[in-house]
Amino acid sequence: MQAAEIYAKTELGLREVKERTLKLPVGIRGVLIMIDGNRTIGDVLEAARVLRVDSTALDLLESEGLITKKYSAPSTNGAAAVAEAPRSEDEVDRFLRAQQLMSDATNKHLGFRGYGMMMRLQKTSHLRDLRDLLPDFTAALVKRAGTDVATPILAEVTGLVDPKAA
Repeated sequence: MQAAEIYAKTELGLREVKERTLKLPVGIRGVLIMIDGNRTIGDVLEAARVLRVDSTALDLLESEGLITKKYSAPSTNGAAAVAEAPRSEDEVDRFLRAQQLMSDATNKHLGFRGYGMMMRLQKTSHLRDLRDLLPDFTAALVKRAGTDVATPILAEVTGLVDPKAA
């Protein structure tokens, strides 16, 4: 596991938190509770130092099927290659417009509940990042604003992020 990766509980992990059927040691159970699909492994390990556990606890939870990787750590080689790859003016313009649309919709329709989404949105730097965020954005927007409000916003964002799919 890399420090920048993000893990989430599986169905089995969620059930274990509620039912305590595996009788996990206190420290390992604490780590399982900390895994929320938002914190990086580095953040979880930092917080888990008080429980006197290390990365082996995370390895155990993963091997038992209680947690699974949600987001991979960014590749240092890939990031350098992407940074070097020139982007067209059209691509940059589409990225900025799509990011602004998503930001405006988050502020207007999700309000305070959209804080996590806004943080993730601010970390994006390419159209592919927005494309990766789009399923979670769609689910949150449809849930809070409804299908009628979300559909035109999502259609416009999808057209900018992935013009071939629109």
